[in-house]
Amino acid sequence: MPINISNITTHAKNSASQTNRANEQKQANIIQGSEDKANQSSKATLEQDSVNLTNSAMRIKSLEAQVARLPIVDTHKVEQIKNSLSDGTFEFNSDRIAEKLINFEKDFL
Repeated sequence: MPINISNITTHAKNSASQTNRANEQKQANIIQGSEDKANQSSKATLEQDSVNLTNSAMRIKSLEAQVARLPIVDTHKVEQIKNSLSDGTFEFNSDRIAEKLINFEKDFL
């Protein structure tokens, strides 16, 4: 007695593709649900979050702004050093410079 297996293969393929589609739909629903929960959570967080600065924090912020406006280089001092170097009146202590260089190198050991 011959067995017709062509219907079985077709039926199995259809069943597998339906299962795949169902699994894909489940995954899409799970992902969508996670996104919805995340959106709701972030909306709730946005509505609940607030920040109040203390007087100290506002003072620190003000001081930071003042420091940011200060020049990086003291141009007056630089001009003084340039002038004293150019006219030969700049004085330096070679022993002090050598000591500072040695201490600087010791810091790396």
